[in-house]
Amino acid sequence: MSRARIQMTLEVFESSCKPLVAVLENIPVEQLNWKAGPESRSIGEICRHLVRVDAWFLRRLGISPVVSDAKSGTREELAENMQRIQQQVKEVVTACASDEELHLERTSLDGKDKEKLGVAVIHMAQHYLYHLAQIIYLRRAQDREWPSPHNDWDAATHVIGDYLLGIKN
Repeated sequence: MSRARIQMTLEVFESSCKPLVAVLENIPVEQLNWKAGPESRSIGEICRHLVRVDAWFLRRLGISPVVSDAKSGTREELAENMQRIQQQVKEVVTACASDEELHLERTSLDGKDKEKLGVAVIHMAQHYLYHLAQIIYLRRAQDREWPSPHNDWDAATHVIGDYLLGIKN
């Protein structure tokens, strides 16, 4: 049984998680909660959104999330909740016996929806990178000296590109 796609899914997901940890390191509470405008989200709100969406995907996959909503809290609590749900996603993927399990339709906890594990995890990874750009912008708008995790983002895009182009199997 092949596990090549399982490894690819894990590598894409993990490389997309890594820069999110970096943006929260040593962030002052004022920057975590700062909004560029009245209708915009803060970095903390974006991170809580990511946790909620991950929980939503897990429920669609028939899995009870370890964290369902990261209510406002400290940077440490927010980072911990993000890491806990990301670890749960990695454990679910790692538990697959073969690549075929990534493609099986799973039924949501409420029985109303179906979702494929592989598609959902790749969607989560892309969702992280989408919001990462916003978070970096918000962080740099407040502190031009802050060293953004550009190299981690770049590494994630190369992982994705290498798999899509067949450079990596």
